[in-house]
Amino acid sequence: MPHQPPCNALCWSPGAAALAVMLTSVLAGCSRGPAPPPPPPAVADVMVATPQTVRVPDYLEVTGRIDAEFVVDIRSRITGYLTKVHFRDGQFVAKGDPLYEIDERPYTANLAAATGTIEQLTGQRRFLTVQVERYEKLVGKGAASQQEFDSYSAKLEENAGALASARAQEEFARLNVGFCSITAPIAGQIGRTQLQVGNLINQDQTTLTTIVSIDPIFVYFNVDEPTLVRMMAHARESARELSTQARETVVSVGLVDDVGRTYPHQSRVDFLSNQLDTKTATITMRGRLDNPHSEDPAAPRPPMFRPGMFARVRLPLGDAVEKLVVPEVAVGSNQDRRILWVVGPDDVVTAREVTIGQKLGTWIAVAATDQATPLSAADRVVVRGLQRCREGKPVRPVAATETSLDPAGLVVPPPPPAQPVRLPDPPPSAALPPDPPRPVTAEPLPAPGETTP
Repeated sequence: MPHQPPCNALCWSPGAAALAVMLTSVLAGCSRGPAPPPPPPAVADVMVATPQTVRVPDYLEVTGRIDAEFVVDIRSRITGYLTKVHFRDGQFVAKGDPLYEIDERPYTANLAAATGTIEQLTGQRRFLTVQVERYEKLVGKGAASQQEFDSYSAKLEENAGALASARAQEEFARLNVGFCSITAPIAGQIGRTQLQVGNLINQDQTTLTTIVSIDPIFVYFNVDEPTLVRMMAHARESARELSTQARETVVSVGLVDDVGRTYPHQSRVDFLSNQLDTKTATITMRGRLDNPHSEDPAAPRPPMFRPGMFARVRLPLGDAVEKLVVPEVAVGSNQDRRILWVVGPDDVVTAREVTIGQKLGTWIAVAATDQATPLSAADRVVVRGLQRCREGKPVRPVAATETSLDPAGLVVPPPPPAQPVRLPDPPPSAALPPDPPRPVTAEPLPAPGETTP
């Protein structure tokens, strides 16, 4: 008979044990209560400023090129061997300065031969003149024939033609002797010499060097047809024409180093082409720039402009108009769109798509793309902390201290004369303190006409 365990022994099957463990876990979880909610997101700290409304002239910004008034290739007018070079490569020369010397001995010999021919023909002329006079008397007395008289008369006339030709040959030989010395035809800066002493120079073929005029110098630029029509319409309304002496059209010019687009140089428009280019629908204009320089060793002053330089040109199109300007650092981008982050009355930030206009130093003109939500001078625009802004999210704005906000400081006075406008740089977009937020000290926002400390 098999052995039976006692009745009071506790026996657990595998299924019962697993169920017991599950019930224990459920009862333990119910006793903990609900999980606490996550903490609210931190509010971003940003710095804001208000746009400024100013009156500025309407401009068109185009690119152009600097070009010399005169460009002369120096070539020899005779063939010969180079004997002397009078200049240093790249130096400034005045009109009439000696440049090259060519061996003049062959041409001096030709001049002497031409002079000798003249003297020989002159002697023959004196002899023939005497003979004509003598035979004229003899023919009258019947002592000589008319044929002999006619023969001497014809020889005298032939001598006159030969003498005129010999004198022309002498002048040609004298010119060739003068051409052995090559001088500067214009004032300007000379390039490097292409040939050294001892080389053969071919007449009217060999380019020895090039001279370009430096002062004054020109800037050429193209204007599209709609802009030209607008300019001419404004000129007619103003009862004046372009480039008149009474009131010249003045454009502002900047070079590649003019990163802030201040256009510090002034140029007077003195040429407008007589026709448009049908391929590009543009017309060429030219401005005249003063380009003083000095080679005085005590106070050298190189020229500012060189032919071939790239230039930016700002052309006035009309009278001053009111525009809304903001610091350029306030303009953000969303793919191919330009946006401003505007803080509402409830400190909630929203993005406004804008169209940017001309730059005034470190400030830039803007206009709302959507006319239903225009920008105004009462708006608060984020100038620092753009990377922390999110559409529809609250922010903690701190107003930038605005001192010496003179709208006239933004205005570029209409030329002439026109002074360059330099606006102070707004504070750089520096990173704000990390979360949790801490108090932000308001920093002054440079404004039109204010100098950055």
